[in-house]
Amino acid sequence: MKIYTLKFPDDGNAGALRLDFGAEDAADALVTAHRKASMRINGGAELWQGARKLCTIRWGPSDDRSARFQTA
Repeated sequence: MKIYTLKFPDDGNAGALRLDFGAEDAADALVTAHRKASMRINGGAELWQGARKLCTIRWGPSDDRSARFQTA
């Protein structure tokens, strides 16, 4: 199992957040990252494997939970 990191930018309230989690591969990590990132109200997050940025996850207002993925 590989370790991936989901990084949330500073939203002005709690500062930047970081979540480390294990996944079998990048596809599994992307599914987990999308699930975890969707818990945030607005904004985006970055998915990392070590020092390599895999993608940026962005979404709109809380009533529109369709995320957009952007490769690094």
